[in-house]
Amino acid sequence: MNYPWLKHYPKDIPHSIRYPEIPVHRFLLDTAAAYPDYVAMSFNETDTSYRELNEKVNKLALVLQKRGIEKGDRVALILVNSPTYVISFFAVLKIGAIVVNISVGLQGEELLRCLIDSGAKALVTLDIFAPNVYRVIKNTDVKTVILHSVFGLEKKMSIEEGSALPEIFAELLAATPDAAEPVVPVSPEDVAVLQFTSGSTGTPKAATLTHANVVASVYQSNTWLGRKGAGNAAVMCIIPFFHVFGMSSCLLISVLKGYRMVLLPRIDLLDILGLVKMMDTYKPISFPAVPSLWNAILSLPPETARNQLASIEIAVSGGAPLTPAVHEKFEAITGRRLMEAYGLSEASSATHMTPYPAGGPEGSIGLPLPDTQVRIMDMETGLRECLVDEVGELVVRGPQIMRGYWNNAELTKAVLRDGWLYTGDMARMDQEGYFYLVDRKDDLIISNGFNVYPGQIEAILKTHPKVKDAAVIGRPDRNKGEVIIGVVSLKEGLTGDKEEFLQYCRDNMPDYRVPKTIILQEDIPRDPAGKLLRRILRQKTEGG
Repeated sequence: MNYPWLKHYPKDIPHSIRYPEIPVHRFLLDTAAAYPDYVAMSFNETDTSYRELNEKVNKLALVLQKRGIEKGDRVALILVNSPTYVISFFAVLKIGAIVVNISVGLQGEELLRCLIDSGAKALVTLDIFAPNVYRVIKNTDVKTVILHSVFGLEKKMSIEEGSALPEIFAELLAATPDAAEPVVPVSPEDVAVLQFTSGSTGTPKAATLTHANVVASVYQSNTWLGRKGAGNAAVMCIIPFFHVFGMSSCLLISVLKGYRMVLLPRIDLLDILGLVKMMDTYKPISFPAVPSLWNAILSLPPETARNQLASIEIAVSGGAPLTPAVHEKFEAITGRRLMEAYGLSEASSATHMTPYPAGGPEGSIGLPLPDTQVRIMDMETGLRECLVDEVGELVVRGPQIMRGYWNNAELTKAVLRDGWLYTGDMARMDQEGYFYLVDRKDDLIISNGFNVYPGQIEAILKTHPKVKDAAVIGRPDRNKGEVIIGVVSLKEGLTGDKEEFLQYCRDNMPDYRVPKTIILQEDIPRDPAGKLLRRILRQKTEGG
Protein backbone atom coordinates (compact mmCIF):
# COMPACT_ATOMS: atom_id res chain seq x y z
CA MET A 1 0.00 0.00 0.00
CA ASN A 2 1.24 3.49 -0.87
CA TYR A 3 1.55 5.92 2.07
CA PRO A 4 2.16 9.34 0.50
CA TRP A 5 1.57 11.07 3.85
CA LEU A 6 4.69 9.64 5.51
CA LYS A 7 6.97 12.21 3.85
CA HIS A 8 5.15 14.96 5.76
CA TYR A 9 5.51 13.35 9.19
CA PRO A 10 6.95 15.77 11.76
CA LYS A 11 10.66 15.36 12.45
CA ASP A 12 11.48 12.57 14.93
CA ILE A 13 7.94 11.16 14.82
CA PRO A 14 8.15 7.41 14.07
CA HIS A 15 5.82 5.82 11.53
CA SER A 16 5.24 2.97 13.96
CA ILE A 17 5.53 2.85 17.73
CA ARG A 18 5.59 0.22 20.48
CA TYR A 19 2.60 0.05 22.78
CA PRO A 20 2.96 -1.18 26.37
CA GLU A 21 0.84 -4.20 27.12
CA ILE A 22 -0.89 -2.63 30.11
CA PRO A 23 -4.42 -1.84 31.27
CA VAL A 24 -5.52 1.79 31.10
CA HIS A 25 -5.43 2.30 34.87
CA ARG A 26 -1.67 1.70 34.89
CA PHE A 27 -1.40 5.33 33.77
CA LEU A 28 -2.66 6.37 37.20
CA LEU A 29 -0.66 3.80 39.16
CA ASP A 30 2.61 4.77 37.47
CA THR A 31 2.09 8.52 37.80
CA ALA A 32 0.95 8.29 41.45
CA ALA A 33 4.09 6.29 42.21
CA ALA A 34 6.45 8.59 40.32
CA TYR A 35 4.89 11.97 41.18
CA PRO A 36 2.62 11.47 44.22
CA ASP A 37 2.61 15.16 45.14
CA TYR A 38 1.82 16.50 41.66
CA VAL A 39 -1.65 18.04 41.45
CA ALA A 40 -3.87 15.62 39.56
CA MET A 41 -6.95 17.82 39.33
CA SER A 42 -8.19 21.26 40.29
CA PHE A 43 -11.92 21.80 40.71
CA ASN A 44 -13.76 24.64 42.43
CA GLU A 45 -10.47 25.91 43.89
CA THR A 46 -9.73 22.50 45.45
CA ASP A 47 -6.60 20.59 44.43
CA THR A 48 -6.19 16.82 44.59
CA SER A 49 -2.75 15.23 44.34
CA TYR A 50 -2.08 12.04 42.41
CA ARG A 51 -1.51 10.24 45.73
CA GLU A 52 -4.90 11.41 47.02
CA LEU A 53 -6.59 10.57 43.72
CA ASN A 54 -5.27 7.02 43.76
CA GLU A 55 -6.38 6.56 47.38
CA LYS A 56 -9.92 7.73 46.56
CA VAL A 57 -10.02 5.49 43.50
CA ASN A 58 -9.12 2.47 45.65
CA LYS A 59 -11.85 3.35 48.15
CA LEU A 60 -14.53 3.55 45.48
CA ALA A 61 -13.23 0.35 43.90
CA LEU A 62 -13.81 -1.39 47.24
CA VAL A 63 -17.28 0.14 47.52
CA LEU A 64 -18.21 -1.20 44.09
CA GLN A 65 -16.84 -4.66 44.88
CA LYS A 66 -18.88 -4.78 48.10
CA ARG A 67 -21.96 -4.06 46.00
CA GLY A 68 -21.28 -7.07 43.83
CA ILE A 69 -19.58 -5.45 40.85
CA GLU A 70 -17.18 -7.97 39.34
CA LYS A 71 -14.84 -8.22 36.39
CA GLY A 72 -16.73 -7.71 33.14
CA ASP A 73 -19.72 -5.99 34.75
CA ARG A 74 -20.75 -2.64 33.28
CA VAL A 75 -20.93 0.58 35.27
CA ALA A 76 -22.58 3.59 33.63
CA LEU A 77 -21.11 7.05 34.19
CA ILE A 78 -23.50 9.95 33.53
CA LEU A 79 -21.26 12.75 34.72
CA VAL A 80 -19.83 16.11 33.76
CA ASN A 81 -16.08 16.72 34.11
CA SER A 82 -15.52 16.53 37.85
CA PRO A 83 -13.49 14.64 40.44
CA THR A 84 -16.41 12.21 40.66
CA TYR A 85 -15.92 11.21 37.03
CA VAL A 86 -12.14 10.80 37.34
CA ILE A 87 -12.39 8.72 40.52
CA SER A 88 -15.24 6.59 39.15
CA PHE A 89 -13.55 5.98 35.80
CA PHE A 90 -10.38 4.53 37.31
CA ALA A 91 -12.19 2.69 40.12
CA VAL A 92 -14.31 0.81 37.58
CA LEU A 93 -11.28 -0.16 35.50
CA LYS A 94 -9.21 -1.26 38.50
CA ILE A 95 -11.73 -3.98 39.39
CA GLY A 96 -11.87 -5.21 35.80
CA ALA A 97 -15.32 -3.78 35.20
CA ILE A 98 -16.30 -1.77 32.12
CA VAL A 99 -16.96 1.97 31.97
CA VAL A 100 -20.16 2.83 30.09
CA ASN A 101 -19.80 6.43 28.93
CA ILE A 102 -23.20 8.08 28.49
CA SER A 103 -23.84 11.72 27.58
CA VAL A 104 -25.47 13.75 30.36
CA GLY A 105 -27.90 15.06 27.74
CA LEU A 106 -29.55 11.70 27.12
CA GLN A 107 -32.92 11.03 28.67
CA GLY A 108 -36.12 9.09 28.09
CA GLU A 109 -36.08 6.33 25.51
CA GLU A 110 -32.47 6.95 24.42
CA LEU A 111 -31.16 6.73 27.99
CA LEU A 112 -33.25 3.62 28.63
CA ARG A 113 -31.86 2.01 25.49
CA CYS A 114 -28.26 2.74 26.52
CA LEU A 115 -28.77 1.21 29.96
CA ILE A 116 -30.55 -1.86 28.60
CA ASP A 117 -28.11 -2.45 25.73
CA SER A 118 -25.06 -2.15 27.97
CA GLY A 119 -26.59 -4.26 30.74
CA ALA A 120 -25.21 -1.81 33.31
CA LYS A 121 -25.47 -3.10 36.89
CA ALA A 122 -24.43 0.14 38.57
CA LEU A 123 -24.61 3.82 37.75
CA VAL A 124 -22.82 6.93 38.98
CA THR A 125 -24.35 10.34 38.30
CA LEU A 126 -25.13 13.77 39.77
CA ASP A 127 -28.33 14.53 41.63
CA ILE A 128 -29.31 17.00 38.89
CA PHE A 129 -29.48 14.12 36.39
CA ALA A 130 -31.09 11.68 38.83
CA PRO A 131 -34.71 12.49 37.84
CA ASN A 132 -33.90 11.47 34.24
CA VAL A 133 -32.33 8.26 35.52
CA TYR A 134 -35.18 7.33 37.83
CA ARG A 135 -37.77 7.78 35.09
CA VAL A 136 -36.29 4.76 33.30
CA ILE A 137 -34.17 2.81 35.77
CA LYS A 138 -36.84 0.35 36.94
CA ASN A 139 -36.82 -1.33 33.54
CA THR A 140 -33.05 -1.95 33.56
CA ASP A 141 -30.51 -4.18 35.35
CA VAL A 142 -29.17 -1.28 37.44
CA LYS A 143 -29.14 -2.30 41.11
CA THR A 144 -26.71 0.29 42.50
CA VAL A 145 -27.07 4.05 42.06
CA ILE A 146 -24.37 6.36 43.42
CA LEU A 147 -25.14 10.07 43.38
CA HIS A 148 -22.82 12.99 43.77
CA SER A 149 -25.12 15.32 45.67
CA VAL A 150 -24.79 18.89 44.42
CA PHE A 151 -28.08 20.40 45.56
CA GLY A 152 -29.47 17.65 47.80
CA LEU A 153 -32.12 16.86 45.21
CA GLU A 154 -32.13 13.19 46.20
CA LYS A 155 -33.96 14.23 49.38
CA LYS A 156 -36.85 15.65 47.35
CA MET A 157 -37.23 12.86 44.81
CA SER A 158 -39.97 10.29 44.93
CA ILE A 159 -38.46 6.95 44.01
CA GLU A 160 -40.67 4.28 42.55
CA GLU A 161 -40.86 1.06 44.53
CA GLY A 162 -38.51 -1.56 43.14
CA SER A 163 -35.90 0.94 41.98
CA ALA A 164 -32.44 1.06 43.55
CA LEU A 165 -32.20 3.61 46.34
CA PRO A 166 -29.47 6.21 45.80
CA GLU A 167 -26.27 6.20 47.84
CA ILE A 168 -24.24 9.39 48.27
CA PHE A 169 -20.76 9.42 46.73
CA ALA A 170 -19.06 11.56 49.41
CA GLU A 171 -20.63 9.58 52.25
CA LEU A 172 -19.48 6.28 50.76
CA LEU A 173 -15.88 7.47 50.47
CA ALA A 174 -15.91 8.98 53.96
CA ALA A 175 -17.17 5.73 55.47
CA THR A 176 -14.62 3.57 53.66
CA PRO A 177 -11.19 3.05 55.25
CA ASP A 178 -8.03 3.29 53.20
CA ALA A 179 -8.14 0.45 50.72
CA ALA A 180 -5.38 -1.60 49.13
CA GLU A 181 -4.95 -1.87 45.38
CA PRO A 182 -7.60 -4.22 43.97
CA VAL A 183 -6.20 -7.61 43.03
CA VAL A 184 -7.98 -8.22 39.74
CA PRO A 185 -6.06 -9.45 36.69
CA VAL A 186 -6.87 -7.20 33.73
CA SER A 187 -5.60 -8.04 30.25
CA PRO A 188 -4.99 -5.51 27.46
CA GLU A 189 -7.58 -7.44 25.45
CA ASP A 190 -10.27 -7.04 28.11
CA VAL A 191 -12.97 -4.48 27.39
CA ALA A 192 -12.33 -1.13 29.10
CA VAL A 193 -15.02 1.21 27.77
CA LEU A 194 -18.38 1.04 26.06
CA GLN A 195 -18.42 4.34 24.24
CA PHE A 196 -21.90 5.33 23.17
CA THR A 197 -21.95 7.36 20.01
CA SER A 198 -23.63 10.75 19.99
CA GLY A 199 -26.78 9.48 18.36
CA SER A 200 -26.51 12.19 15.69
CA THR A 201 -27.88 9.92 12.98
CA GLY A 202 -30.09 7.57 14.97
CA THR A 203 -30.22 5.42 18.09
CA PRO A 204 -26.92 5.56 20.02
CA LYS A 205 -24.78 2.44 19.76
CA ALA A 206 -21.85 1.33 21.91
CA ALA A 207 -18.36 1.00 20.48
CA THR A 208 -16.50 -1.75 22.35
CA LEU A 209 -13.04 -0.42 23.24
CA THR A 210 -10.45 -2.70 24.83
CA HIS A 211 -7.69 -1.55 27.15
CA ALA A 212 -5.28 -2.10 24.25
CA ASN A 213 -7.40 0.12 21.96
CA VAL A 214 -7.47 2.99 24.45
CA VAL A 215 -3.78 2.71 25.39
CA ALA A 216 -2.83 2.72 21.70
CA SER A 217 -4.93 5.81 21.02
CA VAL A 218 -3.37 7.74 23.90
CA TYR A 219 0.17 6.77 22.89
CA GLN A 220 -0.45 7.71 19.25
CA SER A 221 -1.61 11.23 20.13
CA ASN A 222 1.08 11.68 22.77
CA THR A 223 3.80 10.59 20.33
CA TRP A 224 2.46 12.92 17.65
CA LEU A 225 2.41 15.99 19.88
CA GLY A 226 5.73 15.02 21.42
CA ARG A 227 5.81 17.48 24.34
CA LYS A 228 8.37 16.44 26.97
CA GLY A 229 9.59 17.86 30.24
CA ALA A 230 6.49 19.91 31.07
CA GLY A 231 6.26 18.65 34.65
CA ASN A 232 2.96 19.29 36.38
CA ALA A 233 1.68 21.64 33.66
CA ALA A 234 -2.04 22.38 33.46
CA VAL A 235 -4.52 21.15 30.86
CA MET A 236 -7.92 22.81 30.43
CA CYS A 237 -10.40 19.95 30.55
CA ILE A 238 -13.57 21.40 29.11
CA ILE A 239 -14.32 18.71 26.50
CA PRO A 240 -16.61 16.19 28.27
CA PHE A 241 -14.83 13.08 29.47
CA PHE A 242 -17.86 11.03 28.36
CA HIS A 243 -16.79 11.84 24.79
CA VAL A 244 -13.71 10.05 23.38
CA PHE A 245 -12.08 13.37 22.48
CA GLY A 246 -12.20 14.50 26.11
CA MET A 247 -11.44 11.06 27.53
CA SER A 248 -8.27 10.72 25.47
CA SER A 249 -6.91 14.23 24.91
CA CYS A 250 -7.80 15.64 28.34
CA LEU A 251 -8.18 12.89 30.94
CA LEU A 252 -5.88 10.08 29.87
CA ILE A 253 -2.99 12.02 28.34
CA SER A 254 -2.96 14.21 31.45
CA VAL A 255 -2.75 11.22 33.79
CA LEU A 256 -0.13 9.54 31.59
CA LYS A 257 2.06 12.65 31.65
CA GLY A 258 1.40 13.78 35.22
CA TYR A 259 -0.37 16.98 34.20
CA ARG A 260 -2.81 18.96 36.32
CA MET A 261 -6.37 18.61 35.00
CA VAL A 262 -8.30 21.85 35.39
CA LEU A 263 -11.83 20.46 35.41
CA LEU A 264 -14.64 22.51 33.88
CA PRO A 265 -18.02 20.82 34.19
CA ARG A 266 -19.74 22.46 31.24
CA ILE A 267 -19.24 24.41 28.04
CA ASP A 268 -21.05 27.70 28.50
CA LEU A 269 -20.07 30.32 25.96
CA LEU A 270 -21.91 32.94 28.00
CA ASP A 271 -19.38 32.41 30.79
CA ILE A 272 -16.32 33.03 28.64
CA LEU A 273 -14.97 35.54 31.16
CA GLY A 274 -15.02 32.83 33.83
CA LEU A 275 -12.93 30.66 31.55
CA VAL A 276 -10.57 33.58 30.95
CA LYS A 277 -10.08 33.94 34.71
CA MET A 278 -9.21 30.25 35.06
CA MET A 279 -6.71 30.44 32.22
CA ASP A 280 -5.13 33.44 33.95
CA THR A 281 -4.80 31.39 37.11
CA TYR A 282 -3.49 28.10 35.73
CA LYS A 283 -1.57 29.13 32.57
CA PRO A 284 -2.41 25.89 30.74
CA ILE A 285 0.06 24.28 28.37
CA SER A 286 -2.70 22.43 26.50
CA PHE A 287 -6.26 23.32 25.58
CA PRO A 288 -8.27 20.82 23.50
CA ALA A 289 -11.52 22.53 22.47
CA VAL A 290 -14.32 22.55 19.89
CA PRO A 291 -14.59 25.19 17.13
CA SER A 292 -17.34 27.20 18.84
CA LEU A 293 -15.18 27.65 21.93
CA TRP A 294 -12.12 28.67 19.91
CA ASN A 295 -14.28 31.18 18.09
CA ALA A 296 -15.56 32.61 21.39
CA ILE A 297 -12.04 33.04 22.81
CA LEU A 298 -10.77 34.61 19.60
CA SER A 299 -13.72 37.03 19.64
CA LEU A 300 -12.35 38.63 22.80
CA PRO A 301 -10.36 41.86 22.38
CA PRO A 302 -7.06 40.87 20.65
CA GLU A 303 -4.84 41.78 23.61
CA THR A 304 -7.04 39.80 26.02
CA ALA A 305 -7.07 36.79 23.70
CA ARG A 306 -3.30 37.05 23.23
CA ASN A 307 -2.72 37.02 26.99
CA GLN A 308 -4.99 34.01 27.53
CA LEU A 309 -3.42 31.98 24.75
CA ALA A 310 0.21 32.87 25.52
CA SER A 311 0.92 29.78 27.64
CA ILE A 312 -0.81 27.29 25.35
CA GLU A 313 1.75 25.27 23.41
CA ILE A 314 -0.69 22.59 22.25
CA ALA A 315 -3.93 24.03 20.86
CA VAL A 316 -6.11 21.33 19.34
CA SER A 317 -9.58 21.54 17.83
CA GLY A 318 -11.84 18.58 17.19
CA GLY A 319 -15.46 17.48 16.98
CA ALA A 320 -16.26 19.59 13.91
CA PRO A 321 -14.34 21.39 11.13
CA LEU A 322 -12.76 24.78 11.83
CA THR A 323 -13.50 27.71 9.57
CA PRO A 324 -10.57 29.43 7.81
CA ALA A 325 -11.41 32.64 9.70
CA VAL A 326 -10.73 30.96 13.07
CA HIS A 327 -7.42 29.56 11.81
CA GLU A 328 -6.36 32.95 10.51
CA LYS A 329 -7.36 34.83 13.67
CA PHE A 330 -5.56 32.33 15.93
CA GLU A 331 -2.34 32.59 13.92
CA ALA A 332 -2.56 36.39 13.76
CA ILE A 333 -2.96 36.63 17.55
CA THR A 334 -0.50 33.93 18.66
CA GLY A 335 1.91 33.44 15.77
CA ARG A 336 1.24 29.69 16.04
CA ARG A 337 -0.99 27.20 14.24
CA LEU A 338 -4.19 25.72 15.62
CA MET A 339 -4.08 21.94 15.23
CA GLU A 340 -7.06 20.04 13.83
CA ALA A 341 -7.80 16.45 14.75
CA TYR A 342 -10.27 13.92 13.39
CA GLY A 343 -11.52 10.93 15.26
CA LEU A 344 -14.58 8.95 16.22
CA SER A 345 -15.90 6.78 19.03
CA GLU A 346 -15.19 3.64 17.04
CA ALA A 347 -11.48 4.57 16.92
CA SER A 348 -11.05 5.30 20.65
CA SER A 349 -10.42 8.93 19.64
CA ALA A 350 -8.14 10.29 16.90
CA THR A 351 -7.05 8.75 13.61
CA HIS A 352 -5.75 11.96 11.98
CA MET A 353 -4.09 15.16 13.13
CA THR A 354 -2.36 18.05 11.44
CA PRO A 355 1.44 18.06 11.93
CA TYR A 356 2.64 19.63 15.15
CA PRO A 357 3.62 22.44 15.35
CA ALA A 358 3.66 23.33 11.65
CA GLY A 359 -0.02 22.65 10.97
CA GLY A 360 -1.45 21.54 7.66
CA PRO A 361 -3.12 22.90 4.54
CA GLU A 362 -6.29 24.93 5.06
CA GLY A 363 -9.31 22.72 5.58
CA SER A 364 -7.27 19.55 6.11
CA ILE A 365 -7.73 17.14 9.01
CA GLY A 366 -4.06 16.33 8.56
CA LEU A 367 -2.25 13.02 8.32
CA PRO A 368 -2.92 9.55 9.73
CA LEU A 369 -1.35 8.98 13.15
CA PRO A 370 1.39 6.33 13.59
CA ASP A 371 0.32 2.77 12.73
CA THR A 372 -2.93 4.06 11.19
CA GLN A 373 -3.69 2.87 7.67
CA VAL A 374 -6.20 4.84 5.63
CA ARG A 375 -8.03 4.38 2.34
CA ILE A 376 -10.71 6.31 0.48
CA MET A 377 -13.15 3.78 -0.97
CA ASP A 378 -15.93 4.28 -3.50
CA MET A 379 -19.32 4.94 -1.92
CA GLU A 380 -21.27 2.60 -4.18
CA THR A 381 -19.53 -0.70 -3.36
CA GLY A 382 -16.81 0.11 -0.82
CA LEU A 383 -14.51 -2.16 -2.80
CA ARG A 384 -12.68 0.24 -5.14
CA GLU A 385 -9.96 2.51 -3.80
CA CYS A 386 -10.54 6.06 -5.01
CA LEU A 387 -8.11 8.14 -7.00
CA VAL A 388 -6.30 11.16 -5.60
CA ASP A 389 -8.80 13.97 -4.85
CA GLU A 390 -11.76 11.69 -5.58
CA VAL A 391 -14.45 11.80 -2.88
CA GLY A 392 -15.26 8.50 -1.22
CA GLU A 393 -15.74 6.90 2.18
CA LEU A 394 -12.94 7.24 4.72
CA VAL A 395 -11.79 3.79 5.82
CA VAL A 396 -9.23 3.26 8.59
CA ARG A 397 -7.34 0.42 10.26
CA GLY A 398 -5.06 0.46 13.29
CA PRO A 399 -4.56 -0.65 16.90
CA GLN A 400 -7.03 1.97 18.19
CA ILE A 401 -9.99 0.60 16.21
CA MET A 402 -12.82 -0.88 18.27
CA ARG A 403 -13.51 -4.56 18.60
CA GLY A 404 -17.05 -3.98 17.33
CA TYR A 405 -20.42 -2.72 18.51
CA TRP A 406 -21.52 -4.18 21.83
CA ASN A 407 -23.94 -7.09 21.28
CA ASN A 408 -24.61 -6.04 17.69
CA ALA A 409 -22.97 -8.48 15.31
CA GLU A 410 -24.99 -7.31 12.30
CA LEU A 411 -23.96 -3.67 12.61
CA THR A 412 -20.37 -4.67 13.40
CA LYS A 413 -20.22 -6.70 10.20
CA ALA A 414 -21.48 -3.72 8.22
CA VAL A 415 -18.75 -1.32 9.39
CA LEU A 416 -15.78 -3.63 10.13
CA ARG A 417 -14.45 -5.49 7.10
CA ASP A 418 -11.15 -7.37 7.45
CA GLY A 419 -10.16 -5.03 10.26
CA TRP A 420 -10.99 -1.89 8.24
CA LEU A 421 -13.47 0.51 9.83
CA TYR A 422 -15.86 2.10 7.34
CA THR A 423 -16.40 5.42 9.07
CA GLY A 424 -19.43 6.72 7.18
CA ASP A 425 -17.51 9.96 6.58
CA MET A 426 -16.88 11.14 3.05
CA ALA A 427 -13.40 12.45 2.43
CA ARG A 428 -10.64 12.87 -0.13
CA MET A 429 -6.86 12.63 -0.11
CA ASP A 430 -4.70 15.07 -2.04
CA GLN A 431 -1.50 14.29 -3.95
CA GLU A 432 0.62 14.97 -0.85
CA GLY A 433 -1.32 12.59 1.38
CA TYR A 434 -3.30 15.18 3.33
CA PHE A 435 -6.91 14.27 4.08
CA TYR A 436 -10.01 16.47 3.88
CA LEU A 437 -13.47 15.72 5.24
CA VAL A 438 -16.33 16.41 2.86
CA ASP A 439 -19.43 15.23 4.75
CA ARG A 440 -21.21 12.34 6.37
CA LYS A 441 -22.24 9.64 3.91
CA ASP A 442 -25.73 9.64 5.43
CA ASP A 443 -26.01 13.42 4.96
CA LEU A 444 -25.40 13.44 1.20
CA ILE A 445 -28.24 15.28 -0.56
CA ILE A 446 -29.19 14.17 -4.07
CA SER A 447 -31.11 17.02 -5.68
CA ASN A 448 -32.07 17.03 -9.37
CA GLY A 449 -29.48 14.30 -9.93
CA PHE A 450 -26.62 16.30 -8.38
CA ASN A 451 -24.64 15.09 -5.37
CA VAL A 452 -24.73 17.97 -2.90
CA TYR A 453 -22.48 17.96 0.17
CA PRO A 454 -24.03 20.01 3.00
CA GLY A 455 -20.61 20.93 4.40
CA GLN A 456 -19.69 22.87 1.26
CA ILE A 457 -22.79 25.05 1.56
CA GLU A 458 -22.32 25.46 5.31
CA ALA A 459 -18.75 26.65 4.79
CA ILE A 460 -19.99 29.42 2.47
CA LEU A 461 -22.82 30.48 4.77
CA LYS A 462 -20.40 30.74 7.71
CA THR A 463 -18.35 33.33 5.83
CA HIS A 464 -21.31 35.76 5.86
CA PRO A 465 -20.48 38.48 8.41
CA LYS A 466 -23.83 38.10 10.19
CA VAL A 467 -23.76 34.32 10.56
CA LYS A 468 -22.73 32.68 13.86
CA ASP A 469 -23.46 29.11 12.76
CA ALA A 470 -25.05 27.33 9.81
CA ALA A 471 -26.33 23.90 8.85
CA VAL A 472 -27.81 22.35 5.74
CA ILE A 473 -30.22 19.42 5.47
CA GLY A 474 -32.17 17.72 2.71
CA ARG A 475 -35.94 17.37 2.60
CA PRO A 476 -37.82 14.87 0.39
CA ASP A 477 -39.32 16.40 -2.75
CA ARG A 478 -41.55 14.73 -5.34
CA ASN A 479 -39.90 16.41 -8.32
CA LYS A 480 -36.24 16.86 -7.31
CA GLY A 481 -35.81 13.86 -5.00
CA GLU A 482 -34.60 16.21 -2.28
CA VAL A 483 -34.52 19.96 -1.84
CA ILE A 484 -31.83 21.82 0.08
CA ILE A 485 -32.76 23.63 3.30
CA GLY A 486 -30.32 26.04 4.91
CA VAL A 487 -30.51 26.86 8.62
CA VAL A 488 -28.75 29.97 9.90
CA SER A 489 -28.04 31.25 13.41
CA LEU A 490 -27.16 34.94 13.61
CA LYS A 491 -24.51 36.64 15.70
CA GLU A 492 -25.81 38.31 18.83
CA GLY A 493 -27.52 41.65 18.21
CA LEU A 494 -27.70 41.27 14.42
CA THR A 495 -30.76 40.84 12.21
CA GLY A 496 -31.27 39.52 8.71
CA ASP A 497 -33.81 37.89 6.41
CA LYS A 498 -33.71 34.69 4.42
CA GLU A 499 -33.54 36.46 1.04
CA GLU A 500 -30.29 38.14 2.08
CA PHE A 501 -28.67 34.77 2.75
CA LEU A 502 -30.15 33.12 -0.33
CA GLN A 503 -28.65 35.88 -2.47
CA TYR A 504 -25.32 35.36 -0.74
CA CYS A 505 -25.51 31.69 -1.76
CA ARG A 506 -26.39 32.59 -5.36
CA ASP A 507 -23.39 34.88 -5.48
CA ASN A 508 -20.96 32.30 -4.12
CA MET A 509 -21.93 28.84 -5.34
CA PRO A 510 -23.34 26.94 -8.35
CA ASP A 511 -27.11 27.06 -8.82
CA TYR A 512 -27.58 23.39 -7.96
CA ARG A 513 -26.18 24.00 -4.45
CA VAL A 514 -28.31 27.05 -3.63
CA PRO A 515 -30.86 26.18 -0.90
CA LYS A 516 -34.55 26.32 -1.70
CA THR A 517 -35.05 28.32 1.48
CA ILE A 518 -33.24 29.57 4.55
CA ILE A 519 -34.61 29.12 8.07
CA LEU A 520 -33.43 31.52 10.77
CA GLN A 521 -32.99 29.79 14.12
CA GLU A 522 -31.51 30.95 17.43
CA ASP A 523 -29.13 27.99 17.79
CA ILE A 524 -27.96 25.03 15.74
CA PRO A 525 -28.15 21.77 17.75
CA ARG A 526 -24.73 20.25 18.40
CA ASP A 527 -23.42 17.61 20.78
CA PRO A 528 -20.95 18.51 23.56
CA ALA A 529 -18.01 17.95 21.21
CA GLY A 530 -19.41 20.35 18.61
CA LYS A 531 -20.74 17.73 16.20
CA LEU A 532 -23.79 18.86 14.26
CA LEU A 533 -26.94 16.91 15.20
CA ARG A 534 -28.73 16.86 11.85
CA ARG A 535 -31.36 14.38 13.02
CA ILE A 536 -32.50 16.78 15.75
CA LEU A 537 -32.22 19.71 13.37
CA ARG A 538 -34.56 17.97 10.92
CA GLN A 539 -37.09 17.45 13.70
CA LYS A 540 -36.85 21.09 14.85
CA THR A 541 -37.23 22.52 11.34
CA GLU A 542 -39.93 20.17 10.08
CA GLY A 543 -42.47 22.24 8.25
CA GLY A 544 -40.27 25.37 8.48
